[in-house]
Amino acid sequence: MNTKLLILFAALWACESDHVEKKDNNIRYKENIKIHDVPAATLTFFEVSDSRCPEGVQCIWAGNATVDLALESVNTEGKLVEHINLCLGDCRTLYGPGSFRQVDSLDKHFAGESYRFILEKVNPAPKADSVLSKKDYTITLRVEKK
Repeated sequence: MNTKLLILFAALWACESDHVEKKDNNIRYKENIKIHDVPAATLTFFEVSDSRCPEGVQCIWAGNATVDLALESVNTEGKLVEHINLCLGDCRTLYGPGSFRQVDSLDKHFAGESYRFILEKVNPAPKADSVLSKKDYTITLRVEKK
């Protein structure tokens, strides 16, 4: 019976998840998380720009919050670094004139793997009576292996 349990455990261990392992999907500013083991690949919440309308204020434009994520890995040719940008809110300024557009998800092939990055939240929301530092920000980001 111990052999059957060992085989079952080995089979479960070998299964790959379609989600990157992290206890929650919240990432702090400048936090580095592992998104893949072999080859090793990491993601860093690298930059944030927030022009969303503050709570309690009536604005003409809703604004947006953009984040820059740095993907890093190493292969036989050296270090790989790529940046991806995601946006929540009115993201027209990123794409020129046109209709309202949200760019909250992106499919990306990186370091031999395919991922979908989905930006769910940028916290905290701006408030009229406070000034936020970049280190105050967290994002809720779902990373799925495809």
